[in-house]
Amino acid sequence: MSFPASPTHPRATSPAHLVRRGVSSLLLAAASGWVVQLNDSALRLRTVGRQVAFVLGVLALAALLYRWGIPGVRRQLERFTRKQRWAWLGTCGLVAGILLVALPLHYRPPPVRLALTVTATGERNPSSLGSEVWVLELLGEDGTPLPMQKDWHPDAAWELRDGKHWLAQGSRPARLEWEGLVSERLVLKLVSHPYSGIVEYSWNGQTTRVDLFAAQGGQRDVTLPVSHADRGAGAILRQVAFYAAHALVLGFLLLAMGLWLEHLAPPRGLSVSPRWAALVTALPVMAVAGMWLLAVFPGMMSSDSTSQWTDALSGNMDEAHPLFHTFTIRLLQKVWESPAMVALAQILALGAVLAWAGASLARAGSPRWVIVLTGALMALAPINGTLVVTLWKDIPFSICVLALCVLAFRTATRTDGRWGIPFWAGLVALGTMTLLFRHNGPPAVAGAFLALAVLKRSHYKALAVAFVATFLLASGTRAALKRTYQIRPFVEGMTLVGFLGAHVANGTPLEPGERALLEEIHPMDDKWHYWCASNVPTIWDGRFSMDALSIHSKELLPLLIRLTRRDPEPILSHVVCSSSVLWKLSQGTDHLNGPTIWLRPDGEVGTIEPNEKVLRTEPVLPALGSTLLHWTVRTLEPDLSWLIWRPALPLYLLLLSCALACVRSRNWRFAWVSLPIVLHTVALGALIPSPDVRYQYPVFLVALMFAPAWLAGLTAGAAAPMAPAALPTEEPAAPSARQAAALR
Repeated sequence: MSFPASPTHPRATSPAHLVRRGVSSLLLAAASGWVVQLNDSALRLRTVGRQVAFVLGVLALAALLYRWGIPGVRRQLERFTRKQRWAWLGTCGLVAGILLVALPLHYRPPPVRLALTVTATGERNPSSLGSEVWVLELLGEDGTPLPMQKDWHPDAAWELRDGKHWLAQGSRPARLEWEGLVSERLVLKLVSHPYSGIVEYSWNGQTTRVDLFAAQGGQRDVTLPVSHADRGAGAILRQVAFYAAHALVLGFLLLAMGLWLEHLAPPRGLSVSPRWAALVTALPVMAVAGMWLLAVFPGMMSSDSTSQWTDALSGNMDEAHPLFHTFTIRLLQKVWESPAMVALAQILALGAVLAWAGASLARAGSPRWVIVLTGALMALAPINGTLVVTLWKDIPFSICVLALCVLAFRTATRTDGRWGIPFWAGLVALGTMTLLFRHNGPPAVAGAFLALAVLKRSHYKALAVAFVATFLLASGTRAALKRTYQIRPFVEGMTLVGFLGAHVANGTPLEPGERALLEEIHPMDDKWHYWCASNVPTIWDGRFSMDALSIHSKELLPLLIRLTRRDPEPILSHVVCSSSVLWKLSQGTDHLNGPTIWLRPDGEVGTIEPNEKVLRTEPVLPALGSTLLHWTVRTLEPDLSWLIWRPALPLYLLLLSCALACVRSRNWRFAWVSLPIVLHTVALGALIPSPDVRYQYPVFLVALMFAPAWLAGLTAGAAAPMAPAALPTEEPAAPSARQAAALR
């Protein structure tokens, strides 16, 4: 494959080339037009006028691509070697393939008419206090509720409550039927509480029986899929064409944008004072966080937060929470016995690290406008305002991970910097606190030390010693806390509950002893109340035995290995589902746990766990608090949450901007800055217990800190090449007379 330098190249004007360029332009324009009208229902081609406009628009776009688009991309690619061109094409194709899965793209095949039958059997679990069956709502493909009066055909035993929910509570069977057009899947939401009975639902010719009883109130989501067979033989071909068109358009856009950003000259401007950069980066965030604290005073607290606050007050600590974090809260309580003290400490810590990071960007040559933009994004990001005033171990952990990435960034951009005692002390302290603030700290710490070892290979022995010292210091600190305070031990095997639940729910064959063990931990009649996205319904439905889990904790891992060898599919499906919050951009009907906000029946909002008896929300600025919280609740809706709250977007922006910075600087030093985040994300994806945003708060901080600078480019102090070319030591010899004659 060759790429001519310009359209005036002899090959660029050959008939064969012009035909290929014309076909490529028309194909890309048609794919672009189809993608746009498929993803916007307002542009569907339902009339002749719209069809004519569509054809004219495609032809106009094809002309633009033929004249400027494709030749421009070819000219940019011509600057690279053949191997580099293929690398560009392959990378953009790979990223486009990933985005097909991660982007909020919803293929909507032609709808088919299907029927759903919900039967309240009138039967109940022996432990249930009733036989109620509540149908809360039926969600469509986009996650929006379908009308509960339209298309429903109930028996006389069913009654509609508040025009929103169907209820059957008699002892005789009662049928509730729904019929409508369906393109993808539906989600049926049912109530699960102490008065719930047994329900049967029929969908696609299959009838499933579900025991809705639960000792504690909750919901049961039933996914109703639509298979390809329900749509006809052409459905698969249409789906392939849909994704092929999206892949083509995404790949071209990524290639064009990447080449343009790579070719941009580094921004020019006056050097920025590190002190000024530190203030601009840190002060806006601290000011906004302070306003949040006054608006939700004394802070935001979940059930984990209130439990840990009580443990810190009493000194009787639960090992399920990191002991060092509980100990830190206990120290802050000595200063001021209010959760606001913890929030203030977190605000100051985040401000200090952001100031340090801003100064590092200035020293690396980041222009003034990029530093201002970084400070503004940090201040305006809702996740910072809400989480930094929340009493969660994830907050100090995330701040420590950001600090480790700043250390790596400074090393990547200052190759001549010397590592003195302050550096080593700070590295060990940050690594130790990262290990102590969360149980899953080792991947991020290992990533930071590995990154520094690659960036500063001459210090790898000293880094190895510091790495061991960090883990020893963290272990010693935990041991000291266990000797000092009364500790309730953490029940081992808790992290395996979701994986075992996947096998139970999917019907993996069990031997009698295995079935008895699993039955002892949780009755299997409701398939362990399994939900792939979270282990909370299984553990906290009132039927889970912590004692049995503790007794059999040593047997669970061998059991899981045996079951997975028999059938690995449930585990693969479980990991894909549970980790989707990390890599999937679209929200759809997926669940997402954001900040700790509770909607009360009167329409007001609270920020402290409702069952808490002592602590109360007492905002200093109640009007501001109500406005901010209601606005935050709105951003958690599926149409906005994928953009503001889901961790996939900042993760992808971080990785793509980092890759662009590496291409610009012609080396891979910047890539190591992201290594702590990558290892943290990979490890979390394997064991994430629930779709909580807070688990990926480090990704938000690091992406907001470095992605703008990497996208814009650095004016000076950029990463030096890994292996700079040696300069010639002497002038080249002049050609001899014979050589000169040969040249002539």
